[in-house]
Amino acid sequence: MATDVLLVGAHGFGADHLRNLERLGDRVRVVALADPNGGPGEGYGSDAPAFAGLAEAFDAGIRPDVVIIATPTGTHFALASLALERGCDLYLEKPPLATMEQFEALLALQKRSGRAVQVGFQSFGSHAFDRLAELGEPTSVATWGAWARDAAYWSRSAWAGRRTLDGHPVVDGVVTNPLSHAVATALRIAGARHRDDVARVELELYRANDIEADDTSSVRITLTDGRIVSAALTLAAPEHSDPLIEVRTPEADVIFSYTTDRLIHPDGSEVDTGRTELFEELLDHRDHGAPLHAPLVETGAFMAVMEAVRTAPDPAPVPDAAITLLTDRPSPLTTIDGIAEWVERTARSGALFSELHAPFAAAPLAGRTHELRVGAAVVAVHDDGSAVAHTSGSRPFLHPVRTPSGVVVSAAHPADHDWHLGVSIALQHVNGVNFWGGPTYTRDLGYRWLSDHGRIRTTSFALDDDGFSSTADWIAPGGDVLLSESTRWQLRESSDPRAWLFRTTTTLRAESTPVELGSPASNGRVGGGYGGFAWRFPAASDVDVRTGRAAGEDAVHGTVAPWLAFSARFAEGEATVALAGDDDRTCEDPWFVRVDAYPGVGSALAWQDALRLDVGASITVSFRGAVADGRLTDDEIAGLLDE
Repeated sequence: MATDVLLVGAHGFGADHLRNLERLGDRVRVVALADPNGGPGEGYGSDAPAFAGLAEAFDAGIRPDVVIIATPTGTHFALASLALERGCDLYLEKPPLATMEQFEALLALQKRSGRAVQVGFQSFGSHAFDRLAELGEPTSVATWGAWARDAAYWSRSAWAGRRTLDGHPVVDGVVTNPLSHAVATALRIAGARHRDDVARVELELYRANDIEADDTSSVRITLTDGRIVSAALTLAAPEHSDPLIEVRTPEADVIFSYTTDRLIHPDGSEVDTGRTELFEELLDHRDHGAPLHAPLVETGAFMAVMEAVRTAPDPAPVPDAAITLLTDRPSPLTTIDGIAEWVERTARSGALFSELHAPFAAAPLAGRTHELRVGAAVVAVHDDGSAVAHTSGSRPFLHPVRTPSGVVVSAAHPADHDWHLGVSIALQHVNGVNFWGGPTYTRDLGYRWLSDHGRIRTTSFALDDDGFSSTADWIAPGGDVLLSESTRWQLRESSDPRAWLFRTTTTLRAESTPVELGSPASNGRVGGGYGGFAWRFPAASDVDVRTGRAAGEDAVHGTVAPWLAFSARFAEGEATVALAGDDDRTCEDPWFVRVDAYPGVGSALAWQDALRLDVGASITVSFRGAVADGRLTDDEIAGLLDE
């Protein structure tokens, strides 16, 4: 026997429902349409009686088995309540409701009525969920999407891009409507189905278009078990791309394209999984008791995000300087410069836009800072790193570092590697904890975003006449202190007015457990022995990196030499930074050099093999160096370092 169906909303997305009902053939019979604009002029469903609203259809004696609601979100609660009260099963388009209060009230009504409610998160029917479940519980999930929505999209209806309409919540932003599937599906993959599965929602909402709601947003959702689901989404991209979800498990990181039901494995292989159509599943549920993949109760985790967006402050406007208006099309398109790269980078970092210093985002929080002087000039700033995103390796660092004439020779949070922080001490592998930031290099699968980031927390800081002394704890994600750090920096004038000099010493001590200090190289990456002392430079040209024995990135990288110099043209002028080990052990560490990929140098503490510290044991790295204007000769460098 055919199931009698009443469709509320015959236009817009309702037209898709009509096509699907036509596909289902004799299993369904459209007994009425409810739409203030009437039914379709011709085609499937055009013969069904059309009413101005659902109440009018019921008043006329229409008694459907199932009601489909494909109307703006702000209308869902009243319509869904009426359908349940009249004893109908319900297919409710996403997002299900505009507020958490409505969600809880509708759940209670559903329970009293005993009827079924399926929500139109079609991706929940993907067979990829079963494939992903075989990999084990995700350690974290990240999703990003970049769609292009032009001015015509935002003017298509009275509720488009609105937070409220006529005093009622609408919440038509990127997170809660156009790309809500991304957020809801990521939560579902993480096993977060109910409101109580969500502990915290952090948001940054922005708008590039002249609308009320958000068109570009980043979201970090902390589940009650501590795992993170992150999202960065935009409707202000210059072109449309498929939204993706990265599912990270102990065994592998898999990319899921939920719009195509395609899984992309680390080796590049792709699997098309197919999906179950959710309205047809509702029919199977009615006829045979088949379980529902998207019952209303299991959209509670998404509704927690919906409520957070609804109650958040109004989205911040994107600065005009970050916007490009594209007019080479029928309707103008407002875009944010570089946004496709920013949404991916932000989501995969588990961060918010401001934490990664996206140029269009609000000013990020700053850690506690202290100016460092040589004579009257401020030549560096010490930042305790407390405001650094946890996935960027929160740690103390120096930035900006300047030459005597003011040329900046350090970079922090560069767009290519947010975790590169000026001048700092950091390691990527400390008993399995990443104190460097960014993805972690693994022996079998290369770089992976893992939930393994520690933080280096400053515990004391004291300025003195020629520098500062500080202490810090290296803290694992669970709170254990793996290492204690003691650091001393001395800065002073040079006999050459073009330069100032420094000496720095850091001692790392294993406190309560033996500690292994490693690098990507000690975990299998050839030539990737970075970690220890690191200096990231800003954009540079005409680079001359050398020791007294070799010149050029390839020749210097991995060598042991008494000193290393990096000369280049920076934004404010030419400058040279020279480094030398200041104790016998440090002098044996190889130099780490990058020029082509990015400008930076370091001294590798674990160039190839990991180092072990027993409880109470320590290791010290110490350097002396010079920061100078212009390009110095080898003899000038040697003379300054000897001072």
